[in-house]
Amino acid sequence: MAILHPTRTLPALLPRYVSRFACIGSACEDTCCSGWTVSLDKKTFNAYRQSKHPELSKTFETSLRRQRSQGSDRNYGKIDLHGEGGSCPMMQGGLCGVQAHMNESHLSNTCFSYPRISANFGGQVQQALQLSCPEAARQALLAPDAFDFLEASITVRPDTVQRVDAEGARGQQLMHDVRIFCLQLMRTEGLELWQRLALLGVFCEQLAATRSADVQALLDSFARLVEDGAVLDALRDLRPNHPAQAMIFATLWSSKESPGRSERQREVIDMVARNLGADAESGVAHIDELVARYTTGVQRLPLALEAAPHLLEHYVLNEMFMHLFPFDQANPYDCYLQLVSRFGLLRMMLAAQCAPEGPLPDAAALVKTVQVFCRRFRHDVNFATRVNHALKNSGWHSLDKLYGFLRH
Repeated sequence: MAILHPTRTLPALLPRYVSRFACIGSACEDTCCSGWTVSLDKKTFNAYRQSKHPELSKTFETSLRRQRSQGSDRNYGKIDLHGEGGSCPMMQGGLCGVQAHMNESHLSNTCFSYPRISANFGGQVQQALQLSCPEAARQALLAPDAFDFLEASITVRPDTVQRVDAEGARGQQLMHDVRIFCLQLMRTEGLELWQRLALLGVFCEQLAATRSADVQALLDSFARLVEDGAVLDALRDLRPNHPAQAMIFATLWSSKESPGRSERQREVIDMVARNLGADAESGVAHIDELVARYTTGVQRLPLALEAAPHLLEHYVLNEMFMHLFPFDQANPYDCYLQLVSRFGLLRMMLAAQCAPEGPLPDAAALVKTVQVFCRRFRHDVNFATRVNHALKNSGWHSLDKLYGFLRH
């Protein structure tokens, strides 16, 4: 059968965990072949429509739909999901019918790439994995060396590789320098994660107000401030604001449930709501009880994280590396607000696991919560908008107030 989507093999920069990942297929606890809309690029959609394959043509005929509202060549059509769990109709006996009866090149761009995200950042190709995949989450969050970086060959479809460039060689180098500085800042030894995030916020706020010609001077001066500890002096007396953390992140949490949730997803979502005191019928928690339960959980969370000591740091590093931080929003500070909001919401879910009396969650349970969080929120195109509204409407988008969010 002819090749539909050609591929290229390229040298790329990877966190070590990416090189260890392999799809576990039918053994996956939360398969990507159900519960999600399967987007189809235009080339794949037309190939399926025109297919006369005896095993698949009837399924293609009844299950394909055009995306006429806000459609594009990349998001040209979709596959209607079937059944209560929202399974892809291409699945046959636990295997993908397209892959089994046609070939891998006939998979949609979405199905071929997931959970991999590839980008060309200033001439350097990179790849990371979305942690909504259970196996990717395990590989990224648990291994101490998961974020040692290496160069390796990857196979990609060229039209799925995001590209970010700056004008001129100097601009490209400055982008790389800023990005490397942010990642190194988040790995600074001797600082707690919340302190690193606080320093990152100071840097991003200053970067957003700095002209391109002055960026190198900012990098040099900020590095000196971190080395001599001057910036940290202002953080030592900060106290956590647990009521604000609980209420703001509960606002972000409370959104209408989507259909097609897997049993695994419902289990985690129900656990969070129950442990934060939500009423079984209304789903609403009394503010005082919400704050009390969250405070108990977030205070117990460090003990639970002893079973997975790299989990939160690696989550943050993956977000930053995968989404080209701080260049994935209108300005660096907006990037920072989005990162902090996702971090805070995830921490709320992890704290909910720790709120009840009794044994603390083990490493597997913590990873499971991160994976479900990523599946529920990281693929929600409206989440960034909700974050901006929630923080700005409440007045908590300024850096001095965000510090109260960060400290646990």
